Amino acid sequence: MFVEKFVGRGTEMSFLEQYYGMPDSQMVVVYGSKGVGKTKLIQEFCKGRKAYYYLARACSGREQCCQWGGELREKGISVAKYPDYEELLAASVTEKETEKQVLVIDEFQHMLKGDAVFFTKLAEFMESRLSGRPVMIILCTSASGWVENHMVGKIGSRASVIGGFLKMRELRFAEMRRLFPQYKFEDCMRIYAVLGGIPGYWMNFQPELSARENIIRNILAKESRLYGEMEVYLEQELREPGVYNTILTAMARDCNKLNDIYRHTNFSRAKISVYLKNLMELDLVEKVYSYDTDGRANTQKGIYRIANPYVRFYFRYLFPNESMLQLLSPEDFYDRKVAESYDLYVEEAYRRICREYMGREYRAVGEWLGKTGVIDIVASDGQGTVGVGACVWSRTMEYRDYEWLLFSMKKARIASTDIRLYCEKGFDDALRQKAEEGKVKLLGIRESEGR
Repeated sequence: MFVEKFVGRGTEMSFLEQYYGMPDSQMVVVYGSKGVGKTKLIQEFCKGRKAYYYLARACSGREQCCQWGGELREKGISVAKYPDYEELLAASVTEKETEKQVLVIDEFQHMLKGDAVFFTKLAEFMESRLSGRPVMIILCTSASGWVENHMVGKIGSRASVIGGFLKMRELRFAEMRRLFPQYKFEDCMRIYAVLGGIPGYWMNFQPELSARENIIRNILAKESRLYGEMEVYLEQELREPGVYNTILTAMARDCNKLNDIYRHTNFSRAKISVYLKNLMELDLVEKVYSYDTDGRANTQKGIYRIANPYVRFYFRYLFPNESMLQLLSPEDFYDRKVAESYDLYVEEAYRRICREYMGREYRAVGEWLGKTGVIDIVASDGQGTVGVGACVWSRTMEYRDYEWLLFSMKKARIASTDIRLYCEKGFDDALRQKAEEGKVKLLGIRESEGR
């Protein structure tokens, strides 16, 4: 059985502690993808403190007040049947307390969208408690794109009362290994390629099952929670899911440049650019920038990539094969449509994880994307030392992989004495000879975990 632990959030906890430690009242916004761990962070922060939590609903302002009032009455706090925001806020924070109290409003975007007066009343309430009875207000939301691009415009000059913004990132692979130590290494790697660092998704999986069995039981089975998760999410967040589905399907087929997407979809380039911008606001797509080297003339530009691992899996395997998914059993679907290419699918996640581990020793880490040739890892310590790396997950690494890396380094005009080759399935004899000569380092993430 899954037992939720709290790991990898030291920076985020320090952020909240910093604002709580200020003598006057403070308001902060905590936002990030659904399931990333925002609620768990806030629960840990509120332990031992006087705190009140309210989860906002998608409804009118009047109904919101009724819902909030009903929850207060269940706690024995007397409020009117149709309370206003002033009454609700005063009732949620005890007048007698002198220690700073915490008021958490989760998915607060529903309150702003449902009633424009809400934030004005909230700001006035905070300002009325500047001395003697300070309060810390935490506004939490999964609507990352809305926070970064629309929230300030919605609340106007009142945004100045917000002391800070905290974006919750996905957990890194090493952190997920600590959070879910029961998984075998290979299964953890394969699951990370699908679910990424979203603990809320991992809670639907069982560590006693293999990656194959978990995907079959918890994604492909129609009764599973994750089966329709992506379709529902996209329809909630995007007004024209048909257009976005088409663009994401093209990207899942390795159409990663604007012209490639244009040729696949036949949408105008201007339209594609607008929709890609919207997808980037939701952290579903990222624009990938090649590591800057002297070989700029050989570098690709304008590369887009699906950033959310589960979105990538959905549009790589499920969306284009919906008919077969309906007709076949989950086991047959996996064996016919997923199994053969899945280790190749994991390659991209493996490269990202290798960059994470190499980043422990270097200040800046990225990738070089050439017109001919790529370098999976380019790292710099900021003082002139450059490291490079190549990564292979799906097979044994061969000498030709090393030769290709040297070719790409020449195109990128990179010279390095720190060449690292990452592979979990071993290396051929020629590469082992190079390692003995001190030309390369042969590494694996599994063996690096204890360092």
